[in-house]
Amino acid sequence: MTALISPELVHVHLSVADRKELLTIMAARLEDLGHVHSTFLQGLLTRESRFPTGLPISGGVAIPHTDPEHVRTSAISVATLATPVGFGAMAGDGDEVPVRLVIMLALQGSSDHLGVLQKLMKSLQDTEFVQDLLTSDSAQDVAERAAAAFDL
Repeated sequence: MTALISPELVHVHLSVADRKELLTIMAARLEDLGHVHSTFLQGLLTRESRFPTGLPISGGVAIPHTDPEHVRTSAISVATLATPVGFGAMAGDGDEVPVRLVIMLALQGSSDHLGVLQKLMKSLQDTEFVQDLLTSDSAQDVAERAAAAFDL
């Protein structure tokens, strides 16, 4: 399962103006590499507006994802951000979470989503692990650390 995360799907120290630009860049890479359909981005934006994915853990993390119908082959994209971008809080209280680490899930099966989310949540609560990802200058390093930590 380590093929879920590859260096080609990692964006290191990405500079973006806002959440929409970030999601567009990440979704475009997934589409360019054949992992998702052209409908993926719109599905992602719609889901994010209804069910926000910002988590106020380890300095701000978001796990955007959408329905499996938009996915061709399962993959996980990772972005570390040069400056934080606001995501709606997963708690649904209308608050915004400044996020510096984004883990975008493009998974085919709903059972895959649950298992991967459980592994992600456990790893992302480790502040040292998240800081290691945020300070890494190498897409290869981020991909390897994430795959190992998420046990994928």
